[in-house]
Amino acid sequence: AERMAFTVSIARADQLTEALLAEKPAIVYIPAELLDTMDLSACAGRTELCAVLPRVFRTADEQPLRAILERHPEVTSVTVGNWGHMPIVRGLGKTLRGDLGLNVYNSRAVAFWREQGLTSVTASLELRWQQVRDLGKYADCEAVIYGRLPLMITENCIVANEFGCRHFKGRCGAVCADSACAGAPELTDRVGERFPVLHAYGCRSELQNGKTLWLADKPEYRKIGLTYARLRFTTESAEECVRVLRAYKGREEYTPKDITRGLFYRGVE
Repeated sequence: AERMAFTVSIARADQLTEALLAEKPAIVYIPAELLDTMDLSACAGRTELCAVLPRVFRTADEQPLRAILERHPEVTSVTVGNWGHMPIVRGLGKTLRGDLGLNVYNSRAVAFWREQGLTSVTASLELRWQQVRDLGKYADCEAVIYGRLPLMITENCIVANEFGCRHFKGRCGAVCADSACAGAPELTDRVGERFPVLHAYGCRSELQNGKTLWLADKPEYRKIGLTYARLRFTTESAEECVRVLRAYKGREEYTPKDITRGLFYRGVE
């Protein structure tokens, strides 16, 4: 790409602030289920808003999810994370962007999803930087270059099973949904590694990596033909989100604790 642009994805409404918008991210990815709870008027004309459809959903969820997208014309694009998303998004007139769930691992996958009408795709997290470089750029290509990476998603809510759950106006009110600002609940494995547990659509739980992907000090991601480079915000405070974006732009000295390079250099073993 002639010039790579930074994009951001948020997990909570409070992460989208005036300070973050002032950094001019090219795209802001917002979970579709948050759209009805947010005032997005401040974003008008300043960035592209893209709705993120849930990783797991049931057939009964298709129409409610489509209705959310129809209620928000200011959200001009939507992610496709699996083939089941296609019936939800067809005919809405929104730009379609491929998300991580498509597992775009080679050039044929890029070409296939372009043929299905997607404008951009997100490279698999399992690709080394050389493999992303060598992808045929039949569509605009994006890669996640920052954030806690998603691990497993559970059908049952881990927090609700442990502590119980309150329901308010049909929305899950468990600790995982309401206390993310103060710190997400965590699972700890046998060696002491801690994994944040985030609320996911449909009262599910999504485990995140205990370490944060950090590539701001690495030059390779700028040289592999990416149109977009995504910063994936999960447990970060609003202030941390801004600091991270500024750090990637070279405008602030900041490095998170417990970082990982993911598979960007070593690939799948």
